[in-house]
Amino acid sequence: MLDLRYHVASLSAVFLALVVGILVGVGISGRGFVDKSERRNFENRITALQSQVDQLGAQKSLLAQQGRADGAFAEQTYPALMHRRLEGRRIALIVLGSGAAAGDVQQALTDAGATTAIYRVVKLPVPAPALRKALIGKPGFRTLDNVGHELGQEWLTGGVAPIADRVSPILVQEQRGTIGKPLDGTVIVQAAPVVDAATRQFVAGLFDGLRAGGLPVVGAERTNALPSLVDAWRASQLSTVDDVDMLSGKLAVALLLGGAPGGSFGVKPTAEAALPRIQPAP
Repeated sequence: MLDLRYHVASLSAVFLALVVGILVGVGISGRGFVDKSERRNFENRITALQSQVDQLGAQKSLLAQQGRADGAFAEQTYPALMHRRLEGRRIALIVLGSGAAAGDVQQALTDAGATTAIYRVVKLPVPAPALRKALIGKPGFRTLDNVGHELGQEWLTGGVAPIADRVSPILVQEQRGTIGKPLDGTVIVQAAPVVDAATRQFVAGLFDGLRAGGLPVVGAERTNALPSLVDAWRASQLSTVDDVDMLSGKLAVALLLGGAPGGSFGVKPTAEAALPRIQPAP
């Protein structure tokens, strides 16, 4: 809907520019630079373009009314669709580096009745030398993808967490909630793409570890996120929501965490659909 309104507005601007250009031409013709037949052609074109501008203005007004109606419908149906949809579910919110979308995700979880069981903000880029030093004597954790995988598994399954205990003081800059009970899903928030090789290796392992249990893992970003990380998340086999700052995006996150088939959802060109298929809440 927004894209169509912008398209209409841009066309209106183009037609207005054409009208101005023609008016300038008519003014020149009035000073004798063009003949009368050319002047009549200019005037006819102005009339036709003005008619098209009027039509576009009417379409823009109609789209604005439709947008207001859609907004009212979403605001009134959202609470009913979210009510108790994730009641009792324990969800992890993992922020890689930083991410303005974290607040939107937490609101979605609250609206759906879920608990943010663990909240972790992971330093990016990862301090690779310090991680390797902390894991000296731990066989099988010489590569950062192994470290990320095991950390994801420990966060997901609860219980003893020997790797998390060692690396969290180095790697995690903010945390809430304690590891204890198994989780029911994970949401990833990330502000910027990963650029260095060590961090890419760690993050790939982390995603693998979080997905290993077969539970939903969703990457969520806002509509104004630049650059979008949807392609990178999809390459890591995560479901994605690119409009979590909107009511439809919050609902999409809840639907995916509730077991809807995975995919990419939202309003950007990378989205397969606006929403996953909506099933009645349990």
